[in-house]
Amino acid sequence: MIRANADNRLIEPLAELLFLSWGPRQVIAEEFAGLDDAERVLIFGSWAARYLQRQGPPPHDLDVLVVGRPTRRDVYDAADRAQQRLGMPVNPVIRPAEVWRDAGDPLVQQIQSGPFVVVLSPDDADKSANAWRRDDA
Repeated sequence: MIRANADNRLIEPLAELLFLSWGPRQVIAEEFAGLDDAERVLIFGSWAARYLQRQGPPPHDLDVLVVGRPTRRDVYDAADRAQQRLGMPVNPVIRPAEVWRDAGDPLVQQIQSGPFVVVLSPDDADKSANAWRRDDA
C-alpha cells in the first residue's frame, strides 16, 4: 500500500532509529526463545520505561530478567548474541519462578514496581512443551 522512496536520504537514519528504539524487543525475543527451563523473559529498566513512553534519558543498555531455572551459560550466551546484534550492552538477571511470584527478593520488588515489558512467556495452551510466544503475538 505504501512504499518508501528509496532515494530519500532519511530512510536509512529513520530505519536505524526505529531499530534502536523498538528493535530490542524483537531481538531479545529471538535470542532468548530457546532457553530451557525458563518461564518468561522480560525487559526492565530505562529501555522499558522509554518503550512505555515514560520520560527520561535514552537507554544505554538493556536489562533482561529471565524467570525460571535456565543455565547461566545459556542465558549469557543469549545475552551475548543479542548484544552483538543490538550494539548495546545486554545485562541478564536470572530469578527462579517462585521468587518472581513471591516477590520477596529486593530486585524482583523493584522490577515489579517499575516499568517492565514481557517479551516471552509460556503458551498457556502448551506449558508442558515449554512453547514460547511473543507477548504481542
